Amino acid sequence: MRIVITGHRTEKLATYDIGWIQTAIDDVLVELKTKDSSLLAYSGMASGIDLHFCKSCMLLGIPFIACVPFEGQENTMSVRDAEIREQLLKVAKEIKQVKNSWMVEHTDVGIAVWAGQKGGTFNVVEQFVTARKSFYWINPVGKVTWKCFI
Repeated sequence: MRIVITGHRTEKLATYDIGWIQTAIDDVLVELKTKDSSLLAYSGMASGIDLHFCKSCMLLGIPFIACVPFEGQENTMSVRDAEIREQLLKVAKEIKQVKNSWMVEHTDVGIAVWAGQKGGTFNVVEQFVTARKSFYWINPVGKVTWKCFI
């Protein structure tokens, strides 16, 4: 089973409980790994949720493919996030230069850490719905996870 994450970047996460979000991501990954031990993850490697997801994958023994959207992505994030990203790229199963639409097209299920407003995460959620892909919606506002099975 292939899984992709989408979610807010570091600066948008400042007002949310990061510990709760990390646990919610871990819970979804454990549930999916229990269903399919050959889980493979895709991450866009942006700051925030993408990097949290990769750390969870690494700790849970789930291989991930780093789906880097463009060269120089690390220049769009803080020095700390860029360093974490660099370390995660070293343990990625593979590095591809692809965009969100490729990840959605090649996934079986998604995770969206999304507070409900318009933006990049909303665009990927729309792609999940349009492509009829099931996804887990982790809402950091209400601290609730919904299974959105299509």
